[in-house]
Amino acid sequence: MIYSFGLKCPCSMAKDRCKDEKWYYSFLPYNLSGGSTNALIPLFITEGLKGTVAQVGIVSAATSLASVPGAIFWGNISDSTKRRVPYVLMGFLGVALSLLLMGLSQGISEYYIANFLFGFLGAAIAPVGTVMVLECYSRDQWAKRLGDFSRVGGLGWVIGLLLGTIWMVVLPTDGDAFPMRALFMLAGGLGFLSVILGWFYMKEPTEQVSRQDLAHLDLHVVPGFLMEKMRYMPQRLLFIVEVSSKNLRLSNFSSDLKRYYVVVLLAFTGFLSFYVALPVFLRDYVGISSAEVFAVYLASSIVSLFFYAVAGRLVDRLGGRKLQTLAFGLRTLIFPAFFMVTLFPLDVTTLFLLMCILNGLAGMCWAMLAVAGDALVARMAYRNFRSQSMGMYNSIRGISAIIGSLVGGLVAAYCGYLVLFVMSSAFILAALVLLMFTNVENKEEDMGTVDGTVL
Repeated sequence: MIYSFGLKCPCSMAKDRCKDEKWYYSFLPYNLSGGSTNALIPLFITEGLKGTVAQVGIVSAATSLASVPGAIFWGNISDSTKRRVPYVLMGFLGVALSLLLMGLSQGISEYYIANFLFGFLGAAIAPVGTVMVLECYSRDQWAKRLGDFSRVGGLGWVIGLLLGTIWMVVLPTDGDAFPMRALFMLAGGLGFLSVILGWFYMKEPTEQVSRQDLAHLDLHVVPGFLMEKMRYMPQRLLFIVEVSSKNLRLSNFSSDLKRYYVVVLLAFTGFLSFYVALPVFLRDYVGISSAEVFAVYLASSIVSLFFYAVAGRLVDRLGGRKLQTLAFGLRTLIFPAFFMVTLFPLDVTTLFLLMCILNGLAGMCWAMLAVAGDALVARMAYRNFRSQSMGMYNSIRGISAIIGSLVGGLVAAYCGYLVLFVMSSAFILAALVLLMFTNVENKEEDMGTVDGTVL
């Protein structure tokens, strides 16, 4: 029952705003499809289409390149038209069709197009669906409902990964691309199921919420449950950049926040450059099966899912800087360790277990980074521009996904995995050093004014 997630309408006014709670189920198949294809998308390039790891990076970059402006576009047009349901349904339909096209692709060019459509059309779901959830509930329920929404997405993602793992165990590839194509078809069918559920149960909220009104939320106490991916496709997106000369002035962002944006750019470039090549590394270099690659990713998602609540408490106890410093430091060691353990005379089973442990530790770091990052940006942002500051933070992570995907694929192809993993750690180390010289704990208030003009 959905009530197990605490999604029952909490107050009398919700009767008019939340016509039927069954609409919430429509997001679950979509998240299942995302989890089941996260590792499949890169593996299919090398196994199904006989492509290279460089092409894996280009495909991942294409998805992120489409989804970054896509999220801004769909979020802004939804806010302008005051409509939510059509855009969420369109996103579900776009994901379903794109996954089917991936499974039918016979060449890399077709696969590029399918992934680009996947990024652009699927980008409508997170920024529109997240606000729609809040518009169904009263303000005093917002933090709780955001946590519930993220929990459903996170659990759906993990179950999807489990589904992909079982699928690959039952139907091993062994040089045959059919099991992978069939999994794409199943994932596309789950996307269509989201469309059907949404069509029958989603209703337009009777009250609209401005993203500016969400800036006061204490984000670090709102569980994120956001899974780390090899592309920019967030499951929950509250804040987007509103493109205008007024909103994009450099003076809208504090000096510490601008420096922290560089920290984020460096760190996430390192993350994505590592993860874009990891599935191919595990399959072709380490020698584990496709099912075991899914299991390695499942280990990370499960650990991060259960560590989010702990991370929130650690932010309160240690502060965001210390928590991110710890997470960055651990990842600079974890990423090269993926390669270093292969230098020992270990059997494939032992290597598989070590990969699960290492990725589980990386998942723990992800939970700390995600929770602390939101809290730090909200703290450093000027109160009048907090929504824009959070939107810029999300966009920079998307830009990092584009850069990291391209760099990671090319370096892995032409320089090898050891160079790539060390380079990824170097990006994170540079971010860590810059973080140490950034006053991320500084709380900003309203911006000053001179003659009525905002500085």
